[in-house]
Amino acid sequence: MALSDGRILLGVGGLGMARTSYTISWLYGEFRIARFHKGNMAAQWEAPERVETHAQLVRALDAASNHVDLSIKGDVTVVHEHDLHTHDYLEVPSMKRRDLEKYLQRRVEQDKSFDEDAAWCYHKVSHRDGKEGVLLHLLPKRLVKSTTAACTAVGLAPKNYVPLTEIVSDYLPTKDIAHDQLVVVVACFNERTEIILALGDGEALFVRELNYGLSADTVERLVQDINRTMRYTRQQLGRGVDTAWMMGHLAPRFAAELEAGVEMPVYFDEEAEDPYFWAQWATRLSGKLSANFISVFAQKNMTGEVFRRVGAWSTAAVLVVAGFLTLFTGGLVAHRADQMRSIEQRSNQIRELIAEVEEKVSAGRSKQDHLTRLRATSHNLPSLMMVHLSRLTPSEVTLTEVEIQRGGGGWQVALSGTVAGDMRQGARILARFEQELEQPPWRVTVNQSFTETWMEQFEQGKLSDSGRLGFQIAGVML
Repeated sequence: MALSDGRILLGVGGLGMARTSYTISWLYGEFRIARFHKGNMAAQWEAPERVETHAQLVRALDAASNHVDLSIKGDVTVVHEHDLHTHDYLEVPSMKRRDLEKYLQRRVEQDKSFDEDAAWCYHKVSHRDGKEGVLLHLLPKRLVKSTTAACTAVGLAPKNYVPLTEIVSDYLPTKDIAHDQLVVVVACFNERTEIILALGDGEALFVRELNYGLSADTVERLVQDINRTMRYTRQQLGRGVDTAWMMGHLAPRFAAELEAGVEMPVYFDEEAEDPYFWAQWATRLSGKLSANFISVFAQKNMTGEVFRRVGAWSTAAVLVVAGFLTLFTGGLVAHRADQMRSIEQRSNQIRELIAEVEEKVSAGRSKQDHLTRLRATSHNLPSLMMVHLSRLTPSEVTLTEVEIQRGGGGWQVALSGTVAGDMRQGARILARFEQELEQPPWRVTVNQSFTETWMEQFEQGKLSDSGRLGFQIAGVML
Protein backbone atom coordinates (compact mmCIF):
# COMPACT_ATOMS: atom_id res chain seq x y z
CA MET A 1 0.00 0.00 0.00
CA ALA A 2 1.46 3.38 -0.99
CA LEU A 3 1.26 6.18 1.56
CA SER A 4 0.86 9.88 0.79
CA ASP A 5 4.54 10.62 1.34
CA GLY A 6 5.67 7.92 -1.08
CA ARG A 7 6.56 5.24 1.43
CA ILE A 8 5.31 1.70 0.93
CA LEU A 9 3.82 -0.16 3.87
CA LEU A 10 5.05 -3.72 3.88
CA GLY A 11 3.26 -6.65 5.46
CA VAL A 12 -0.34 -7.76 5.77
CA GLY A 13 -2.90 -5.09 6.60
CA GLY A 14 -6.00 -5.49 8.72
CA LEU A 15 -8.44 -3.64 10.96
CA GLY A 16 -6.94 -5.16 14.09
CA MET A 17 -3.34 -4.35 13.21
CA ALA A 18 -3.47 -0.84 14.69
CA ARG A 19 -4.49 -2.17 18.11
CA THR A 20 -1.36 -4.28 18.49
CA SER A 21 2.12 -3.22 17.52
CA TYR A 22 5.66 -4.30 18.32
CA THR A 23 9.01 -2.60 18.64
CA ILE A 24 12.47 -4.09 18.59
CA SER A 25 15.47 -2.17 19.90
CA TRP A 26 18.57 -3.93 18.61
CA LEU A 27 21.35 -1.60 19.64
CA TYR A 28 24.98 -2.72 19.42
CA GLY A 29 24.08 -6.30 20.29
CA GLU A 30 21.51 -5.47 23.01
CA PHE A 31 18.21 -7.00 21.90
CA ARG A 32 14.82 -6.10 23.39
CA ILE A 33 11.31 -6.62 22.04
CA ALA A 34 8.03 -5.23 23.34
CA ARG A 35 4.37 -5.73 22.42
CA PHE A 36 2.00 -2.77 22.73
CA HIS A 37 -1.78 -2.83 22.90
CA LYS A 38 -3.55 0.46 22.24
CA GLY A 39 -0.31 2.30 22.97
CA ASN A 40 0.42 0.59 26.29
CA MET A 41 3.22 -1.93 26.77
CA ALA A 42 1.63 -5.34 27.29
CA ALA A 43 4.71 -7.58 27.31
CA GLN A 44 8.47 -7.28 26.89
CA TRP A 45 11.56 -9.47 26.76
CA GLU A 46 15.32 -8.90 26.78
CA ALA A 47 17.80 -11.36 25.30
CA PRO A 48 20.14 -12.59 28.06
CA GLU A 49 23.10 -12.69 25.66
CA ARG A 50 24.36 -10.40 22.92
CA VAL A 51 22.61 -10.78 19.55
CA GLU A 52 24.93 -9.99 16.66
CA THR A 53 24.31 -12.42 13.76
CA HIS A 54 21.26 -13.40 11.75
CA ALA A 55 21.23 -16.87 13.31
CA GLN A 56 21.30 -15.30 16.79
CA LEU A 57 18.46 -12.97 15.77
CA VAL A 58 16.34 -15.92 14.63
CA ARG A 59 17.02 -17.69 17.93
CA ALA A 60 16.22 -14.52 19.89
CA LEU A 61 12.87 -14.09 18.13
CA ASP A 62 12.05 -17.74 18.79
CA ALA A 63 12.92 -17.34 22.47
CA ALA A 64 10.89 -14.12 22.59
CA SER A 65 7.82 -16.02 21.40
CA ASN A 66 7.78 -17.80 24.77
CA HIS A 67 7.57 -14.47 26.64
CA VAL A 68 5.86 -12.08 24.22
CA ASP A 69 2.83 -13.57 22.45
CA LEU A 70 3.82 -13.14 18.80
CA SER A 71 0.71 -14.97 17.58
CA ILE A 72 -1.08 -11.61 17.85
CA LYS A 73 -0.13 -10.08 14.51
CA GLY A 74 0.95 -6.47 14.19
CA ASP A 75 3.35 -3.96 12.68
CA VAL A 76 6.88 -3.79 14.01
CA THR A 77 9.32 -0.89 14.21
CA VAL A 78 12.99 -1.83 14.44
CA VAL A 79 15.49 0.58 15.99
CA HIS A 80 18.89 -0.77 14.98
CA GLU A 81 22.51 0.24 15.42
CA HIS A 82 25.43 -1.95 14.34
CA ASP A 83 29.19 -1.56 14.06
CA LEU A 84 28.84 -1.48 10.25
CA HIS A 85 26.20 1.25 10.48
CA THR A 86 27.67 4.62 9.46
CA HIS A 87 26.22 8.13 9.73
CA ASP A 88 27.96 10.71 7.53
CA TYR A 89 27.12 14.38 7.18
CA LEU A 90 27.33 15.58 3.58
CA GLU A 91 27.03 19.22 2.57
CA VAL A 92 24.93 19.40 -0.59
CA PRO A 93 23.50 22.25 -2.66
CA SER A 94 19.76 22.71 -2.93
CA MET A 95 18.32 20.29 -5.51
CA LYS A 96 15.19 18.31 -6.31
CA ARG A 97 14.61 15.12 -4.36
CA ARG A 98 15.12 12.89 -7.40
CA ASP A 99 18.44 14.56 -8.23
CA LEU A 100 19.50 14.45 -4.58
CA GLU A 101 18.87 10.73 -4.33
CA LYS A 102 20.77 10.04 -7.55
CA TYR A 103 23.69 12.01 -6.12
CA LEU A 104 23.47 10.16 -2.80
CA GLN A 105 23.43 6.79 -4.58
CA ARG A 106 26.77 7.67 -6.19
CA ARG A 107 28.15 8.80 -2.83
CA VAL A 108 26.98 5.57 -1.21
CA GLU A 109 29.06 3.53 -3.64
CA GLN A 110 32.08 5.79 -3.04
CA ASP A 111 31.85 6.14 0.73
CA LYS A 112 30.59 2.81 2.08
CA SER A 113 33.08 1.14 4.43
CA PHE A 114 32.14 -2.43 3.46
CA ASP A 115 32.42 -4.37 0.21
CA GLU A 116 28.85 -5.68 -0.03
CA ASP A 117 25.74 -3.88 -1.32
CA ALA A 118 24.48 -1.06 0.90
CA ALA A 119 21.04 -0.11 2.13
CA TRP A 120 20.77 3.60 2.82
CA CYS A 121 18.45 6.36 3.94
CA TYR A 122 18.99 10.00 4.82
CA HIS A 123 17.78 12.92 6.91
CA LYS A 124 17.95 16.48 5.62
CA VAL A 125 19.94 18.89 7.78
CA SER A 126 19.85 22.70 7.79
CA HIS A 127 22.50 24.55 9.77
CA ARG A 128 22.00 27.94 11.36
CA ASP A 129 24.48 29.56 8.95
CA GLY A 130 22.27 28.68 5.98
CA LYS A 131 24.25 25.63 4.88
CA GLU A 132 22.22 22.60 3.84
CA GLY A 133 23.18 18.96 3.92
CA VAL A 134 22.04 15.45 4.69
CA LEU A 135 22.84 12.92 7.37
CA LEU A 136 23.41 9.78 5.29
CA HIS A 137 22.89 6.44 7.03
CA LEU A 138 24.50 3.31 5.53
CA LEU A 139 24.10 -0.34 6.50
CA PRO A 140 24.86 -3.57 4.62
CA LYS A 141 21.74 -4.48 2.67
CA ARG A 142 22.16 -8.04 3.91
CA LEU A 143 21.43 -6.93 7.49
CA VAL A 144 18.27 -5.07 6.54
CA LYS A 145 16.99 -7.94 4.40
CA SER A 146 17.70 -10.66 6.93
CA THR A 147 16.23 -8.64 9.83
CA THR A 148 12.99 -7.81 8.04
CA ALA A 149 12.71 -11.39 6.79
CA ALA A 150 13.15 -12.78 10.31
CA CYS A 151 10.43 -10.43 11.59
CA THR A 152 8.07 -11.41 8.79
CA ALA A 153 8.67 -15.07 9.56
CA VAL A 154 7.20 -14.73 13.03
CA GLY A 155 4.18 -12.80 11.78
CA LEU A 156 5.39 -9.23 12.34
CA ALA A 157 4.90 -6.74 9.50
CA PRO A 158 7.98 -4.46 9.20
CA LYS A 159 6.84 -0.85 9.07
CA ASN A 160 9.83 1.23 10.19
CA TYR A 161 13.53 0.36 10.31
CA VAL A 162 15.29 3.36 11.74
CA PRO A 163 18.63 4.44 13.22
CA LEU A 164 18.92 5.86 16.73
CA THR A 165 18.94 9.43 15.41
CA GLU A 166 15.27 9.17 14.40
CA ILE A 167 14.28 8.48 18.01
CA VAL A 168 16.42 11.36 19.27
CA SER A 169 15.00 13.69 16.61
CA ASP A 170 11.46 12.84 17.65
CA TYR A 171 12.17 12.90 21.39
CA LEU A 172 14.14 16.12 21.95
CA PRO A 173 11.34 18.52 20.90
CA THR A 174 9.21 17.11 23.75
CA LYS A 175 11.76 18.27 26.34
CA ASP A 176 12.24 21.72 27.81
CA ILE A 177 14.98 22.77 25.38
CA ALA A 178 15.02 25.90 23.20
CA HIS A 179 14.72 24.96 19.55
CA ASP A 180 17.99 26.64 18.57
CA GLN A 181 19.95 25.26 21.53
CA LEU A 182 22.85 22.94 20.70
CA VAL A 183 22.80 19.65 22.60
CA VAL A 184 25.33 16.81 22.71
CA VAL A 185 23.24 13.68 23.20
CA VAL A 186 25.30 10.82 24.68
CA ALA A 187 23.57 7.44 24.37
CA CYS A 188 25.41 4.92 26.54
CA PHE A 189 25.31 1.15 26.00
CA ASN A 190 27.24 -1.79 27.42
CA GLU A 191 29.65 -2.18 24.50
CA ARG A 192 29.36 1.07 22.53
CA THR A 193 28.55 4.77 22.96
CA GLU A 194 26.89 7.03 20.41
CA ILE A 195 27.26 10.81 20.46
CA ILE A 196 24.70 12.83 18.49
CA LEU A 197 24.98 16.59 18.06
CA ALA A 198 21.48 17.99 17.67
CA LEU A 199 19.42 21.14 17.94
CA GLY A 200 16.68 21.43 20.52
CA ASP A 201 14.09 21.05 17.75
CA GLY A 202 15.41 17.53 17.20
CA GLU A 203 17.48 18.11 14.07
CA ALA A 204 20.51 15.79 14.20
CA LEU A 205 23.61 17.48 12.78
CA PHE A 206 26.24 14.75 13.03
CA VAL A 207 26.97 11.45 14.77
CA ARG A 208 30.04 9.92 16.42
CA GLU A 209 30.22 6.24 17.33
CA LEU A 210 32.68 5.28 20.06
CA ASN A 211 33.99 1.72 20.16
CA TYR A 212 33.53 1.33 23.91
CA GLY A 213 30.68 1.29 26.40
CA LEU A 214 30.37 3.21 29.64
CA SER A 215 32.10 1.65 32.64
CA ALA A 216 34.45 2.58 35.47
CA ASP A 217 37.37 1.91 33.11
CA THR A 218 36.06 4.14 30.31
CA VAL A 219 34.30 7.05 32.02
CA GLU A 220 37.40 9.27 31.87
CA ARG A 221 37.81 8.45 28.19
CA LEU A 222 34.16 9.34 27.56
CA VAL A 223 34.61 12.71 29.30
CA GLN A 224 37.49 13.47 26.92
CA ASP A 225 35.43 12.48 23.86
CA ILE A 226 32.49 14.65 24.94
CA ASN A 227 34.80 17.62 25.40
CA ARG A 228 36.43 16.96 21.99
CA THR A 229 32.98 16.94 20.40
CA MET A 230 32.20 20.28 22.04
CA ARG A 231 35.45 21.84 20.74
CA TYR A 232 34.88 20.40 17.24
CA THR A 233 31.38 21.87 17.20
CA ARG A 234 32.66 25.30 18.17
CA GLN A 235 35.27 25.09 15.41
CA GLN A 236 32.83 23.93 12.72
CA LEU A 237 29.71 25.91 13.63
CA GLY A 238 31.22 28.92 15.36
CA ARG A 239 29.14 28.45 18.51
CA GLY A 240 29.35 26.41 21.68
CA VAL A 241 27.31 23.49 22.91
CA ASP A 242 24.78 24.33 25.61
CA THR A 243 24.20 20.95 27.28
CA ALA A 244 25.47 17.37 27.42
CA TRP A 245 22.34 15.19 27.48
CA MET A 246 23.09 11.76 29.00
CA MET A 247 20.79 8.88 27.99
CA GLY A 248 20.81 5.26 29.14
CA HIS A 249 20.65 3.39 32.43
CA LEU A 250 24.46 3.38 32.81
CA ALA A 251 25.04 7.14 32.91
CA PRO A 252 23.68 7.93 36.42
CA ARG A 253 26.19 5.50 37.96
CA PHE A 254 28.97 7.87 36.94
CA ALA A 255 27.22 11.19 37.54
CA ALA A 256 29.99 12.59 39.75
CA GLU A 257 32.77 11.87 37.27
CA LEU A 258 30.79 13.20 34.30
CA GLU A 259 29.66 16.39 36.00
CA ALA A 260 33.19 17.11 37.24
CA GLY A 261 34.96 16.45 33.91
CA VAL A 262 32.59 17.58 31.15
CA GLU A 263 33.14 21.24 30.23
CA MET A 264 29.44 22.10 29.99
CA PRO A 265 26.28 21.51 32.01
CA VAL A 266 25.34 17.81 32.18
CA TYR A 267 21.73 16.64 32.24
CA PHE A 268 20.74 13.06 33.10
CA ASP A 269 17.51 12.06 31.36
CA GLU A 270 15.51 9.98 33.87
CA GLU A 271 13.01 8.82 31.26
CA ALA A 272 15.84 7.41 29.12
CA GLU A 273 17.20 5.38 32.06
CA ASP A 274 14.55 2.74 31.36
CA PRO A 275 16.21 -0.08 29.32
CA TYR A 276 13.03 -0.18 27.20
CA PHE A 277 13.09 3.58 26.54
CA TRP A 278 14.15 3.22 22.89
CA ALA A 279 11.51 0.54 22.27
CA GLN A 280 8.80 2.58 23.99
CA TRP A 281 9.56 5.79 22.14
CA ALA A 282 9.62 4.00 18.79
CA THR A 283 5.85 3.50 19.12
CA ARG A 284 5.41 7.29 19.31
CA LEU A 285 7.30 8.16 16.13
CA SER A 286 5.31 10.73 14.22
CA GLY A 287 5.24 8.77 10.96
CA LYS A 288 6.97 11.60 9.07
CA LEU A 289 10.24 9.72 9.03
CA SER A 290 12.85 10.67 6.51
CA ALA A 291 15.48 8.16 7.63
CA ASN A 292 13.66 4.85 7.22
CA PHE A 293 15.48 1.91 5.63
CA ILE A 294 12.21 0.23 4.69
CA SER A 295 11.14 3.18 2.53
CA VAL A 296 14.32 2.91 0.45
CA PHE A 297 14.04 -0.84 0.42
CA ALA A 298 10.54 -0.68 -1.00
CA GLN A 299 11.80 1.55 -3.80
CA LYS A 300 14.39 -1.12 -4.61
CA ASN A 301 11.63 -3.66 -5.45
CA MET A 302 11.53 -5.20 -1.98
CA THR A 303 7.80 -5.77 -2.49
CA GLY A 304 5.27 -7.46 -0.26
CA GLU A 305 5.48 -10.56 -2.42
CA VAL A 306 9.23 -10.84 -1.87
CA PHE A 307 8.72 -10.41 1.86
CA ARG A 308 6.17 -13.21 1.84
CA ARG A 309 8.57 -15.48 -0.03
CA VAL A 310 11.55 -14.58 2.15
CA GLY A 311 9.27 -14.88 5.15
CA ALA A 312 8.44 -18.44 4.15
CA TRP A 313 12.13 -19.26 4.04
CA SER A 314 12.75 -17.57 7.38
CA THR A 315 9.95 -19.57 8.95
CA ALA A 316 11.82 -22.70 7.93
CA ALA A 317 15.06 -21.17 9.20
CA VAL A 318 13.50 -20.41 12.57
CA LEU A 319 12.35 -23.99 12.89
CA VAL A 320 15.75 -25.27 11.79
CA VAL A 321 18.05 -23.18 13.94
CA ALA A 322 15.92 -23.12 17.07
CA GLY A 323 14.09 -26.41 16.73
CA PHE A 324 16.76 -28.40 18.53
CA LEU A 325 16.36 -26.23 21.64
CA THR A 326 12.72 -25.07 21.56
CA LEU A 327 9.64 -25.79 19.48
CA PHE A 328 8.47 -22.65 17.77
CA THR A 329 5.02 -22.22 19.33
CA GLY A 330 4.22 -18.58 18.58
CA GLY A 331 1.60 -18.43 15.86
CA LEU A 332 1.45 -22.21 15.39
CA VAL A 333 -0.60 -23.22 18.42
CA ALA A 334 -4.22 -22.20 18.66
CA HIS A 335 -5.12 -23.54 22.09
CA ARG A 336 -3.40 -23.63 25.47
CA ALA A 337 -3.76 -27.42 25.68
CA ASP A 338 -1.75 -27.79 22.49
CA GLN A 339 0.85 -25.38 23.90
CA MET A 340 1.27 -27.51 27.02
CA ARG A 341 1.74 -30.65 24.95
CA SER A 342 4.29 -28.83 22.80
CA ILE A 343 6.22 -27.74 25.90
CA GLU A 344 6.29 -31.32 27.19
CA GLN A 345 7.50 -32.60 23.80
CA ARG A 346 10.12 -29.86 23.72
CA SER A 347 11.41 -30.87 27.14
CA ASN A 348 11.75 -34.48 26.00
CA GLN A 349 13.60 -33.40 22.88
CA ILE A 350 15.95 -31.22 24.92
CA ARG A 351 16.76 -34.13 27.22
CA GLU A 352 17.40 -36.38 24.23
CA LEU A 353 19.55 -33.69 22.62
CA ILE A 354 21.61 -33.26 25.79
CA ALA A 355 22.26 -36.99 25.95
CA GLU A 356 23.19 -37.04 22.27
CA VAL A 357 25.54 -34.08 22.64
CA GLU A 358 27.23 -35.57 25.69
CA GLU A 359 27.83 -38.78 23.78
CA LYS A 360 29.32 -36.89 20.83
CA VAL A 361 31.50 -34.75 23.10
CA SER A 362 32.90 -37.87 24.70
CA ALA A 363 33.67 -39.40 21.34
CA GLY A 364 35.08 -36.13 20.08
CA ARG A 365 37.58 -35.86 22.91
CA SER A 366 39.24 -39.11 21.95
CA LYS A 367 39.44 -37.99 18.31
CA GLN A 368 40.81 -34.56 19.24
CA ASP A 369 44.13 -35.88 20.53
CA HIS A 370 44.65 -37.85 17.35
CA LEU A 371 43.79 -34.84 15.19
CA THR A 372 46.18 -32.60 17.11
CA ARG A 373 49.07 -34.91 16.27
CA LEU A 374 48.04 -35.04 12.62
CA ARG A 375 47.98 -31.27 12.33
CA ALA A 376 51.68 -31.09 13.07
CA THR A 377 52.13 -32.44 9.52
CA SER A 378 48.89 -31.17 8.03
CA HIS A 379 49.61 -31.92 4.35
CA ASN A 380 47.36 -34.94 4.69
CA LEU A 381 44.53 -33.09 6.44
CA PRO A 382 42.40 -32.50 3.28
CA SER A 383 42.30 -36.20 2.52
CA LEU A 384 41.43 -36.97 6.14
CA MET A 385 38.64 -34.41 5.97
CA MET A 386 37.28 -36.10 2.84
CA VAL A 387 37.16 -39.40 4.69
CA HIS A 388 35.37 -37.67 7.57
CA LEU A 389 32.84 -36.09 5.17
CA SER A 390 32.03 -39.48 3.66
CA ARG A 391 30.90 -40.64 7.11
CA LEU A 392 29.30 -37.35 8.12
CA THR A 393 27.22 -36.49 5.03
CA PRO A 394 23.53 -37.47 5.45
CA SER A 395 22.08 -39.87 2.90
CA GLU A 396 19.70 -37.18 1.65
CA VAL A 397 22.64 -34.88 0.79
CA THR A 398 24.71 -35.15 -2.39
CA LEU A 399 27.99 -33.21 -2.41
CA THR A 400 28.85 -32.05 -5.92
CA GLU A 401 31.96 -30.03 -5.06
CA VAL A 402 34.32 -30.01 -2.09
CA GLU A 403 37.18 -27.52 -1.78
CA ILE A 404 39.70 -27.57 1.09
CA GLN A 405 42.69 -25.27 0.92
CA ARG A 406 45.11 -23.55 3.24
CA GLY A 407 44.74 -19.80 3.67
CA GLY A 408 43.63 -16.98 5.94
CA GLY A 409 45.30 -18.50 8.98
CA GLY A 410 43.51 -21.82 8.67
CA TRP A 411 41.90 -24.32 6.32
CA GLN A 412 39.14 -22.87 4.12
CA VAL A 413 36.34 -25.39 3.54
CA ALA A 414 33.68 -24.91 0.82
CA LEU A 415 30.93 -27.45 0.12
CA SER A 416 28.34 -27.39 -2.68
CA GLY A 417 25.59 -29.88 -3.33
CA THR A 418 21.90 -30.70 -3.22
CA VAL A 419 19.49 -32.02 -0.60
CA ALA A 420 16.41 -34.14 -1.22
CA GLY A 421 12.94 -33.38 0.14
CA ASP A 422 10.81 -30.30 0.57
CA MET A 423 12.15 -27.03 1.95
CA ARG A 424 11.41 -27.73 5.60
CA GLN A 425 12.86 -31.25 5.53
CA GLY A 426 15.93 -30.03 3.63
CA ALA A 427 16.43 -27.17 6.09
CA ARG A 428 16.40 -29.54 9.06
CA ILE A 429 18.87 -31.90 7.38
CA LEU A 430 21.30 -29.12 6.40
CA ALA A 431 21.08 -27.41 9.79
CA ARG A 432 22.07 -30.67 11.50
CA PHE A 433 24.83 -31.16 8.91
CA GLU A 434 26.26 -27.71 9.77
CA GLN A 435 26.10 -28.52 13.46
CA GLU A 436 28.00 -31.76 12.87
CA LEU A 437 30.70 -29.88 10.97
CA GLU A 438 31.20 -27.58 13.95
CA GLN A 439 31.62 -30.47 16.39
CA PRO A 440 34.99 -31.99 17.44
CA PRO A 441 37.32 -33.18 16.15
CA TRP A 442 37.20 -30.87 13.11
CA ARG A 443 35.45 -27.80 14.54
CA VAL A 444 34.69 -26.08 11.24
CA THR A 445 33.43 -22.54 11.97
CA VAL A 446 30.62 -22.02 9.44
CA ASN A 447 30.71 -18.46 8.11
CA GLN A 448 28.41 -18.98 5.11
CA SER A 449 25.32 -21.00 5.94
CA PHE A 450 23.07 -22.78 3.46
CA THR A 451 20.41 -20.21 4.44
CA GLU A 452 22.30 -17.49 2.55
CA THR A 453 22.16 -19.55 -0.65
CA TRP A 454 18.46 -20.10 -0.18
CA MET A 455 17.79 -16.39 0.38
CA GLU A 456 19.56 -15.57 -2.90
CA GLN A 457 17.52 -18.23 -4.70
CA PHE A 458 14.32 -16.81 -3.18
CA GLU A 459 15.14 -13.34 -4.47
CA GLN A 460 15.81 -14.74 -7.94
CA GLY A 461 12.66 -16.88 -7.90
CA LYS A 462 14.70 -20.05 -8.37
CA LEU A 463 13.91 -21.91 -5.13
CA SER A 464 11.21 -24.55 -5.42
CA ASP A 465 9.57 -26.24 -2.46
CA SER A 466 10.21 -29.79 -3.65
CA GLY A 467 12.76 -31.87 -5.49
CA ARG A 468 16.48 -31.37 -4.91
CA LEU A 469 17.44 -28.03 -3.41
CA GLY A 470 20.89 -26.62 -4.11
CA PHE A 471 23.06 -25.24 -1.32
CA GLN A 472 26.52 -23.93 -0.45
CA ILE A 473 28.23 -24.10 2.94
CA ALA A 474 31.59 -22.46 3.69
CA GLY A 475 33.71 -22.19 6.79
CA VAL A 476 37.20 -22.19 8.26
CA MET A 477 39.02 -24.85 10.25
CA LEU A 478 41.81 -23.39 12.37
